[in-house]
Amino acid sequence: MSHRRTTVLLTILIATSVTACGSSEDPRPTPTSAAQSTTRAFPPRPKDISLKDVDPCQLLTDQQLEQLTYGRNRLPDKGSRLGEAQCSVGNDFGPMPRLGSLISLVVSEDITAWLTPERQSGLEGSQRISIAGYPALEITGKATKDDCQVVVDVADGQYLDILSAPNRGRGTSPEPYCVEAKRVAEMVMTTLLAKR
Repeated sequence: MSHRRTTVLLTILIATSVTACGSSEDPRPTPTSAAQSTTRAFPPRPKDISLKDVDPCQLLTDQQLEQLTYGRNRLPDKGSRLGEAQCSVGNDFGPMPRLGSLISLVVSEDITAWLTPERQSGLEGSQRISIAGYPALEITGKATKDDCQVVVDVADGQYLDILSAPNRGRGTSPEPYCVEAKRVAEMVMTTLLAKR
């Protein structure tokens, strides 16, 4: 083999090796990139709000309940998630539609849990929205077709959860309940921000 031909072959081999070794693109996800994509799943919060040791029945004032045309009864409850506190509010009398909302303070799970395939399964819809400047999700179709849930990202591992539904009978669409859940969430966030 001539010296010139050997030099050309060596040059090609070296160039190929350098290109293969020098490639910075790795198609496999790394743990850091997976973690970063989870934290970037939502825009940043204006500030963190802790829901620990907060009474959900104190998050709507009498005036806010009146604006919602809800009665002043607040029914406390314990949720199914660790450390979760709940409060039911609504209207049993008066003009239709009769609406109710369940305020849940979730302190043992991050809002990103709602982005997992397990949570998304069976949902009619999941839309990113903003409540009082905080990233949130509007969720429909989980329990029945006319309920609507709004979850608001308030801190790492904590979120506000508002479920609005007909208080009597069933509705035909989630739309009015989504409007209601967003109204309740805005009011609750107003109260939380004023207290913090």
